[in-house]
Amino acid sequence: MSVFEQLEPEKRKYAETVWHIIKNRRAMRWVYSYEEKPVPKDFIEQIIDAGCQAPSPENYQPWEFVVVTDLETRKAIGRLGKIFCKYMFGGGQITWKEVSTWRFGYMKKPSAIGISTVLMGTGWLMEYIEKSVIVVICCRSGLVGAKHFTHVVPITAQQLASRMAQGCAFMAAQNMLLMAHALGVGSCYFNFPMSSPAAEAKIAELCNIPYPEFTIIGFVSLAWPLFPRTRGPDRSSPAKKAWYNFLGNSWENFKEE
Repeated sequence: MSVFEQLEPEKRKYAETVWHIIKNRRAMRWVYSYEEKPVPKDFIEQIIDAGCQAPSPENYQPWEFVVVTDLETRKAIGRLGKIFCKYMFGGGQITWKEVSTWRFGYMKKPSAIGISTVLMGTGWLMEYIEKSVIVVICCRSGLVGAKHFTHVVPITAQQLASRMAQGCAFMAAQNMLLMAHALGVGSCYFNFPMSSPAAEAKIAELCNIPYPEFTIIGFVSLAWPLFPRTRGPDRSSPAKKAWYNFLGNSWENFKEE
């Protein structure tokens, strides 16, 4: 008997819907441009609102979202993304066979993904960046109000706060991806344009983000898909990725108290 079958009918329907959205969400890079088919403001706002509902210890809410529809800014972010991808995968340095072996060898059919990765090296698969509405996600780099503390805040506390803020912002990004999928809007999380501090500072300048007080953690593209995308390779199961009490102790050893 599955977990869902153990629930009351209404709760089962709700849980199955949530699971369906989580399991079937995939990155969408084949999209209409914003100029061809705009994503309405209320759709974007709903997606951002989902991001705002992400977990946030003590209601810290360290995130800020800059919604970029300006074509020139989108092109600039896209150019920075292409530069990184061409450097990483381009120039004929890596063949799709090599990529499929060292990066995707764990998949049953890695060749198609390997080919796609090499196409990223040409900059071709990065066109979705300039086509889409871009949500720039940034978060505070340190503790809010730290300057008002009556005692010295150790650098470790600043680092901890920074990690916490980034973690919250990543969860906000995931919320937006799931909400976009539920609304039928294509989305993709990416961070290619931030290949260097100089690139991050450039994007921050374009979006009036006070860098480095705020760190850009990534981007979410939003656009209408050209066609439905079938679900890609399955993710690993808990049997392969979960451990009982300590890393290396098989999940199969789990015992209910």
